[in-house]
Amino acid sequence: MATAPILDLQSPGEDLARKTVFVKLRLGLPGNSRKISSSQIEVDADKRLVKVSKTLLDSPELEAVRRLDGEIRRYLYGVCLPFEPGIHLLPIPLIETVDASLREFAAKRQGLVEVFLVAYPRLCAEAASRLRTLYNPLDYPAVEEVRSDFSAGWQYVSYGVPEQLRAVSERMFQHERERAAERMAEAYTEVRQVLREAMVELVAHLRDRLRDQPDGTPQRLRESTVQKLREFLDTFDFRNVTNDEELREQVERARGLLAGTTTDAIRNTTDLRAHVREGMAAIATRLEVMTSDRVGRKFRFNE
Repeated sequence: MATAPILDLQSPGEDLARKTVFVKLRLGLPGNSRKISSSQIEVDADKRLVKVSKTLLDSPELEAVRRLDGEIRRYLYGVCLPFEPGIHLLPIPLIETVDASLREFAAKRQGLVEVFLVAYPRLCAEAASRLRTLYNPLDYPAVEEVRSDFSAGWQYVSYGVPEQLRAVSERMFQHERERAAERMAEAYTEVRQVLREAMVELVAHLRDRLRDQPDGTPQRLRESTVQKLREFLDTFDFRNVTNDEELREQVERARGLLAGTTTDAIRNTTDLRAHVREGMAAIATRLEVMTSDRVGRKFRFNE
């Protein structure tokens, strides 16, 4: 694990810096498109204004790897906290859980890569017959070269300003330290806001799905609607790095409503359905008040 000294901050951001690490994720894929020379196309337009590309391989196998990469990123967005684009802020107590999940993802990804590499010669032959005059064998390197284009890795980094910078310039060191402190303080506020917004969205969605339709029949309640809220509640204590007591109170209320229940029971038991709906409605109302004074967000989960 690569680390740097933790900032000695005298601000709310100090706690955040001590309770979290950055996760830097790297997922590499071979490129699957090439530009087409303007000499190879005929259009009734100025060719300097026309940009055209070709797809090299029509490959479900490669698309499966790409879809898994999206799943990996969504997983990190869901368990980590908001910071700058491309940087995942991870609560330290979740490191082992996240690392185990990333290792599982990596193993699954490698299996999909091998499936693609087995199919690669066939895909190249299909491309030649489909692209015809646009086919260029130089676009299709050997299998082992393509293998090297796939990569997957991650690194945990503590937030800080390298001490080596102080040896170069005390002024630069202090400037970077102040900038880092400001960014962590902003992140502290953002984390609190985003967690509140995430919970109100999940709670309000469950509340709405438990309301009856205009004809009095229950709406369909999906397992995922309840499961996503349960997952938020299960990881909240680790992710509540700003010690948001107001939000913790609403989390405990939601936990109480779902304790000992199943989605089937909520779906099919009239009294329980009404009880959970009314409880979630009260929680949503309180959360909406808590998030009503929010300002524009600087950071995002899904950049």
